Amino acid sequence: MRNVKMNPIRSVDRAIDILLAFSADTPELSIEELAKKTEIPNSTVYRLLCTLEKRSLVHFNEKTMKYKPGVQLFALGSLTPYVLDVREEAQPILENIFEKTGQTIIMSVPDGDEIIYVFKKEKNHGLKFSSSIGQRRPYIYGVLGPSILAFFPEKERERILKIPRPTYTTKTITDQTVINERLENIRQTKLYTETDETTLGVTGVGAPVFNMNGEVIAGIGAVGPTVYIEDQLELVQELIREGAKEISQKMGYTEDNAGIKIP
Repeated sequence: MRNVKMNPIRSVDRAIDILLAFSADTPELSIEELAKKTEIPNSTVYRLLCTLEKRSLVHFNEKTMKYKPGVQLFALGSLTPYVLDVREEAQPILENIFEKTGQTIIMSVPDGDEIIYVFKKEKNHGLKFSSSIGQRRPYIYGVLGPSILAFFPEKERERILKIPRPTYTTKTITDQTVINERLENIRQTKLYTETDETTLGVTGVGAPVFNMNGEVIAGIGAVGPTVYIEDQLELVQELIREGAKEISQKMGYTEDNAGIKIP
């Protein structure tokens, strides 16, 4: 992301803050809830919502007296495949890994201080995972975030690691030294495996994807119940590692342009 040296327009900035306050976990929010999440006064939130509603960017639910994303946002969202070329290149590779493992296959890209999921394929039955396409997560969550964060420049990595993050299970590692050691290991192996730290009874395997400039642009992973995935862990690790390598090559990456940069 380029560094734009111009002050943002405050009203536009605030309107974007309101839109970004919605998530898969909170798809509907009241004026008061939006004001609390964005730290914008209630009266200003209301005026901005009126403007967004006129442009169909939000919709007011008269039954719940809350707002939710409008149809125009979904129209804009349909353009995502054209913007995220990496997903288009990755999809057949990810679907092939899904067919060979039967595990849930996911992909995310970095977006500011979070990652955003852009691909997910899982079975129609059995255990379902909460993360969905379009959902945002912190970098220290699951296997995709760390796989991406490990290849950020040191200062950017340290800044992100200072952002408060929740403890997901009793086995979630919060010790900063351990986290840094894990990130170093990911840089060495280009692979990350974790069990029980995000969801008890679940194991995930993740790997980074790079572009032609050696910048990390995505992470791919496989997630499944530990009782099933542990019997094929080596296979899953190999498929994810090689899948990430193949996608990177499609994006123009070679070992000659390897680097640790942030897009």
